[in-house]
Amino acid sequence: EMTVLTREQYHKFEQPEMLRPSHTRSLPSGPKLWLLFIFASLTFVAVMILAVGVFANFALFITAFDTVRDEPPPHTEYARMARYLVHKAEWVSMGSLSIVPAIQGFPMVNIISVADSARGEKSTGVLYFYLTMLDYTAQDLSKDNRLTVMISMDQDLACSKKGVDPMEPTCGRLMISGSAIKIDPSSDEFAFGQAAMYSRHPAARKWIDTDGHNFFLCKLNIVQIAVLDYYGGPHYVTVEDYMAADPDKRTTTVDDSTQRSVPARFSTIVSQTTTTEVPFYD
Repeated sequence: EMTVLTREQYHKFEQPEMLRPSHTRSLPSGPKLWLLFIFASLTFVAVMILAVGVFANFALFITAFDTVRDEPPPHTEYARMARYLVHKAEWVSMGSLSIVPAIQGFPMVNIISVADSARGEKSTGVLYFYLTMLDYTAQDLSKDNRLTVMISMDQDLACSKKGVDPMEPTCGRLMISGSAIKIDPSSDEFAFGQAAMYSRHPAARKWIDTDGHNFFLCKLNIVQIAVLDYYGGPHYVTVEDYMAADPDKRTTTVDDSTQRSVPARFSTIVSQTTTTEVPFYD
């Protein structure tokens, strides 16, 4: 005969109820869950916007710091301004006298990579550069090695970023005239100039290693320096003052607002810098 258990007897054999942890008893669901999701999303977006703003302000701070650190000298410190522009330059516009029959004797210009020291090293004021006889500039200079280079402060858009047109006199520029000198590959100066070029222009290694191009290292032997960095026309700097100037150290400001020094049209000043020189091209 089957025994029928009463409710009270049956409960004795039931498993005790599994209690959920208190932190899971009231998980949101339905509309509450959507509200929580929306709130979390908005919080994430707000945090990201704040982070971007902080980063942007930090970047502006770094840029401002770099700007102060790279601030050019006062416009009346002409020798220092010239050295500053030369040291800052990665390339120059180099003018030569063309030997191409159709324009023989006409001015011709080219972009030439330069370096006055290795990147991050102290300025020397001497422009080193590579040339190859496959290029028209070297061909011109092999007949007449006189040249003029121009360097603009706007090379890295320093003027344009401040709303100053590159043609404005307040956007400093430098014109250096002289002669191209080929440097003896066995000299210490050659090793220095080559290291400077390799540091600033890693592609130069490829130029040298390319068969048939026969690049050779040159420097600019300076004859005349003209600086235009403010209204009133260019100011001329002697080679001696130029080489003695320290672009990293400020000097006494000179007020020449009423007078500017203009040399004879054909200067006889020559650089006294020592070097080991060979014929421009042999």
